[in-house]
Amino acid sequence: MQLQISASNALNKWLKADLPRLPAELGKQAGVNKLHSSSNTMSWQVHILDNRHQSMERTLIVCEAYSRFIYFIPLNRAFLTLDELSERLKIEWQFAFVEALETQGLVSRYDIAIMLSKLNDIEFTPYWIKNTDLSINGHISDAAQWVTQTLEDRNLDRLNQPLAFEISSYINSQTKSVKVGSKKQRFIPIERLLAYVQQITQPNPASNDMSNVVPFRR
Repeated sequence: MQLQISASNALNKWLKADLPRLPAELGKQAGVNKLHSSSNTMSWQVHILDNRHQSMERTLIVCEAYSRFIYFIPLNRAFLTLDELSERLKIEWQFAFVEALETQGLVSRYDIAIMLSKLNDIEFTPYWIKNTDLSINGHISDAAQWVTQTLEDRNLDRLNQPLAFEISSYINSQTKSVKVGSKKQRFIPIERLLAYVQQITQPNPASNDMSNVVPFRR
């Protein structure tokens, strides 16, 4: 299964990488393609945030395309190569996913263990692109405000991992909306990611794109 990782311009610059772009969509500029997750591809938008102005402390903000599920990777002045970051992204979304599931009590620990076992059987192959999905960018901007405001309120230079999980679990339990056609549909990210993971871990998952399948919530 392809793990498509879409780096923002800021992250691409930080990585000092020369990443490919997706082919430009008809009538649109290059580098702003919409991302989609399916049974064959799991897509993530990734952005790097300076914790403070001219700070050496940074945070990665990672958002899944279908569910808008967000998690954070505190970098703590570390510089990661593309390969090192790929390895972290392959596994750390699962840590944040499990933390959110347990916080919300959506499934039992037994069911979580079964899902993780099935995910472990999937070979996630990273594929990097330079792209910013503008429909996801607003969610990332909101998450960035949560990070900077939390650090300011608590007089911290960086997030520790428990605090990163705490913020992301809260964000992922809040109702979000996406525009599908002429209508807005609402959903909760952790519930939507759970549905997606359940779909891709089925013995013979459907091959269709899930981007427009949204559980509507009042």
